[in-house]
Amino acid sequence: MKKNKVIFLLFIFFIPLWAQTTYKSEAYRKKGLFYKTPLLKPKYPTYNLAATYLLKEKARKGDPFAQHELGIRYILGVGLPKDSVKAAYWIKQAAAKKLPAANFNYAIILSNGIGVEWNPFEAFKNFKLAAESGMEQAQYILGLFYVDNLIVSKDIKKAYYWLKRSSEKGFKEAKNVLSELSKNNKIALNDSLSASNNQNITNNISSSAVSSLDGFELDFYDFHKDTLTNTEEKKYLSNIIKTKTNKLKKILKIDSENYFNMPADTSAAGLINFAAQSGSPEALLLKGRILENGIGVKKNKIEAASNFLKAFSFGSYKAAEYLLKLSRKKKFYKKLEKEIKHNNANAMYVWAGLVALGMDYTLTEQQAFELLIKARKQKHINSIIELGLAYYNGTLTNRDSVKAIEYFNEAALLGSSEAKIRLAFFKLKDNPGLVLNEEINILKKYANQGAVLATAAVAFCYEHGLSVKVNKAKAARLYRKAAQRGNEAAYNSLRQMYDAIRPDEDEFKIYF
Repeated sequence: MKKNKVIFLLFIFFIPLWAQTTYKSEAYRKKGLFYKTPLLKPKYPTYNLAATYLLKEKARKGDPFAQHELGIRYILGVGLPKDSVKAAYWIKQAAAKKLPAANFNYAIILSNGIGVEWNPFEAFKNFKLAAESGMEQAQYILGLFYVDNLIVSKDIKKAYYWLKRSSEKGFKEAKNVLSELSKNNKIALNDSLSASNNQNITNNISSSAVSSLDGFELDFYDFHKDTLTNTEEKKYLSNIIKTKTNKLKKILKIDSENYFNMPADTSAAGLINFAAQSGSPEALLLKGRILENGIGVKKNKIEAASNFLKAFSFGSYKAAEYLLKLSRKKKFYKKLEKEIKHNNANAMYVWAGLVALGMDYTLTEQQAFELLIKARKQKHINSIIELGLAYYNGTLTNRDSVKAIEYFNEAALLGSSEAKIRLAFFKLKDNPGLVLNEEINILKKYANQGAVLATAAVAFCYEHGLSVKVNKAKAARLYRKAAQRGNEAAYNSLRQMYDAIRPDEDEFKIYF
């Protein structure tokens, strides 16, 4: 099994268009923290009171401000029927004349595939034009591009240059990222940019943009980068248990806005268990740390190791670090051996997993496989899934996809969300021409509950049009979300999406 750590710095564009009008837009809803920053004042009269036909006439004659305004109205449906294709066309015309706001907005359109094909490279060019014009929001985004290592090669000096220019103009998010960049020479972003277009606008000034940066995250919950003493960490974990529900949902990646069948127990412990069962690596990592330290529960190092092992299987390399440290503690294997003699299925699963990961060589692969078989007899779900994966990938045993499906079905019947996700995904992949609503809804349901595996699977469906309409921009956003949480397959898929349309220009060559 691959254990090499993949580090990447990712961010997701979902920013509202900048409109020079007096109306409020409900097209983009505000989420999270935000602050307002003024746009450039228009150098040309706005068209708030102009009749639509006059606006169209001026746009046809090549007026970039009219073209930009017309595009905004088409995308928001103000005085015109909503039409994303026409919106993209007119904003592109204005962008071609290097109107900074139009360059910025067209970049957003390209990044999100609104009325045009998804094209992050053309988006980069337009963000760059807006940044070079002095627009601090674009300078901030351009700085982030230079640490992303997907569109252009990572270049910390260029990142610092653009972030500093944005920061000097008072752009708060740039200041935050610049501080982190200066301290660590790296940036890890969580759901980077989200924004709203719900602003108050007057006739005499341009609109205000609202953007937010949810915060920094280093491979899930960083526990202060392991610099805490044991006493401090226990206090820190205790505080997490007391964290308010909405904040904890955010940490655990539970999208309660899109999923309403929340658990009856909405306490911190209840939410952690709910997200862990759904397949959230963050929740599994937290649960493992809580069990290892005995925070509000009885200490249980075997169960803690079981949670670390499962979290790692979903991409948490921090969980692998904790698992390795725990397995190296005095008497850990004696404890495992003792628990196995008492038929503890969790202990069997953990030891087999340590062998599969190459963290232990006291057992052979065959002995590890036999432990999983033994745990299966006790209907131990994680062990049954591992048997399915062993047959599916050809680890610990010979590859046999039929047997793999049998084991996944067995686990699904026992209530395993992971098994249900895998089965739904396999069925969708094997039947690309069919519309399988039940399967795609299963993936979306568990993605909203925080399952990183489901998020990556939904991304694949949008990329290839499996029971949903092809949407490359949405696929890229979802791959980023899953990759940001450690899912290596999602990161590889994301890079392949970029490479498939990468222009043959020196600027876009990636040097690893």
